[in-house]
Amino acid sequence: GQRKRPGSDRERESSGGGGQHRGAEGAAAGHPNPTIQQTRHCTRERPEYGPSSSEDEDPAKEIGVTYKSTRSAKPVGPEEMGATAVYELDTEKEKDAQAIFERSQKIQEELRGKEDDKIYRGINNYQKYVKPKDASMGNACSGMVRTGPIRAPEHLRATVRWDYQPDICKDYKETGFCGFGDSCSSCTTARPPSTAGRSIERELDEGRYGVNEDENYEVSSDEEDVPFTCFICRGSFKKPAVTKCRHYFCGSCAPQHYRESQRCYVCDKQTNGVFNPAK
Repeated sequence: GQRKRPGSDRERESSGGGGQHRGAEGAAAGHPNPTIQQTRHCTRERPEYGPSSSEDEDPAKEIGVTYKSTRSAKPVGPEEMGATAVYELDTEKEKDAQAIFERSQKIQEELRGKEDDKIYRGINNYQKYVKPKDASMGNACSGMVRTGPIRAPEHLRATVRWDYQPDICKDYKETGFCGFGDSCSSCTTARPPSTAGRSIERELDEGRYGVNEDENYEVSSDEEDVPFTCFICRGSFKKPAVTKCRHYFCGSCAPQHYRESQRCYVCDKQTNGVFNPAK
């Protein structure tokens, strides 16, 4: 008989043979044959993202986020807690149109009186042989004269005007007519005054809120638009006359203004000296 080898030798051979077999499979997988197609499960080991109780596994499979402590009791943000924060949504101050123009002016001052050195300094810095005077381009860095978009305030301090002031239009108060119409900043019939919140609450308590709501949607007649004083003398009408553009004046004020200008005193339209008696 043949003598059997020890079990350790057989295991060593089997492990060695298996390694060679796996190496051959890996080599075949590295250079697949394009004519052979097959479907099989992926044998690649997938990473495990769950927490593991064993300490022997690879720690790279676990996901963890750690932060290094600064060992300081101060807040992470600035010490002034953002009190001096600047507006960073617009173009940077060093790159906006105003900064480009200021740099161009400095370069023009340096090149003034010198010969062209054939050096390209950018599209905004070509040498200008004639200095602009009495123009916005000549003093676009002084006062409110600026080039390009106006810079917003760096610090978040907005200047706001709330249009809740019940100002009365002087022209409408004296003559009953305002040439600005809806664009007038004061209160006229075309733009009624805003009611304060306390007034609305008082009307609700007294049951008067919304009682005269239908009157706000009534269509007024042309007679209600007639002013009650003359535009020129600001007094009561005396033998009123009306122009073709439907503006009313005193019978003596209209011809007197016609001697100075042939146009209407209110709308500046040509009247041709026609003043009809108002009915």
